[in-house]
Amino acid sequence: MSENIFSNINKAFVRELKRIVRDPVYILGTVVVMTFCYVFFLTLFDEGLPQRMPVAVVDNDNSSLSRQYIRNVDATQLAKVTMHLANYTEARKEMQKGNVYAIIVIPHEFASDLYASRQPKLTFYVNDAYLVAGSLLLKDITYMSELTAGAAKQTTLLAKGFEDSRIMGIIQPVNIDTHLIGNPWANYGIYLLNVLLPGILQLMILMLTVYAVGTELKLKTSKEWLHNSGDSMLAALTGKILPYTIIFSVLGIIADILLYKFMHYPMNAGMTWMIITTILYVLAYQAMGILIIGTTPVLRDGVTLAAFYGLLGFTMAGFTFPIEQLPYPFRIFSEIFPIRHYFEIYVNQCLNGLPIGYSVAQLLSLVAFLVLPMFVFNRLKKAAIYQHYPIK
Repeated sequence: MSENIFSNINKAFVRELKRIVRDPVYILGTVVVMTFCYVFFLTLFDEGLPQRMPVAVVDNDNSSLSRQYIRNVDATQLAKVTMHLANYTEARKEMQKGNVYAIIVIPHEFASDLYASRQPKLTFYVNDAYLVAGSLLLKDITYMSELTAGAAKQTTLLAKGFEDSRIMGIIQPVNIDTHLIGNPWANYGIYLLNVLLPGILQLMILMLTVYAVGTELKLKTSKEWLHNSGDSMLAALTGKILPYTIIFSVLGIIADILLYKFMHYPMNAGMTWMIITTILYVLAYQAMGILIIGTTPVLRDGVTLAAFYGLLGFTMAGFTFPIEQLPYPFRIFSEIFPIRHYFEIYVNQCLNGLPIGYSVAQLLSLVAFLVLPMFVFNRLKKAAIYQHYPIK
């Protein structure tokens, strides 16, 4: 019996390899798409953060202090003063054209008011339509403004005869020592790519799994497929998805190597567990794809449902908004997405470096997805034999 099963799986496996070679959509949906994503995103986030974003300045004071402030802003990592304009109207037009992401307006008598402690108003205009650029520039400009105010206050206190030790206590009564846990570089690549790339991978896994099975039903070749596998749906499905399991597992492992070895993203545990997690992640989404096409054995419906489920996974992963802050029903709902368990394992292993015991529940959850195809075996077999579902 076991020899027959393996023989039938092998027949289905060879048949699917021939289909992959004949139809370029399979190579396009696996190797080509993921290779493009790896190259595009890894080069996009090569520096971690956007650098030297353009800023316009309207200097109505033109004092030595205001010029020093502009030089300080230009010296920051994220901002680059590219325009010195005469008034706010000109600066606003440049922002509307997309030439600058932020505007700094320095008021008249800025230096004299600051030295006299009259609280001059330094105005920033930040284009938050570009969320990353706007928030980062606001942080740097605000920080540099506080340093400028502190330097002016220090000069005033020195002129009044205060000692240096007292001056720092007046300027900054509380010294804040900040440590970013897990991502001390504030690298947006670490924040995004560790879930974005697996997210794209899961979307491709779902679509290709549904497409591979659904085309058999649409093209009326499902009887041949089943008969070639000894009329065993288990052998037919195993042999069909096995090539994609190998391809997507290799692509997932390549992503792990690129992120943790090539890009040197945080990896505070061994690579072995992340590789095992990646393979289970691929299998879990293939199982979900079979469940979808088995529940709705129509190609167009299956692809639509797979796309909806896959896109929803980006939200339910929890890396954009903490799942713990969602209403309780949504927290339960997030458990039906393998990417949620993958993300928790990534946080535990890569960022926090915890023992694998802390991730056993998530690993078992990924394994639990593998039983889902059993619920649609009979339905999918009937659809393959009778072919009575619409194809248009």
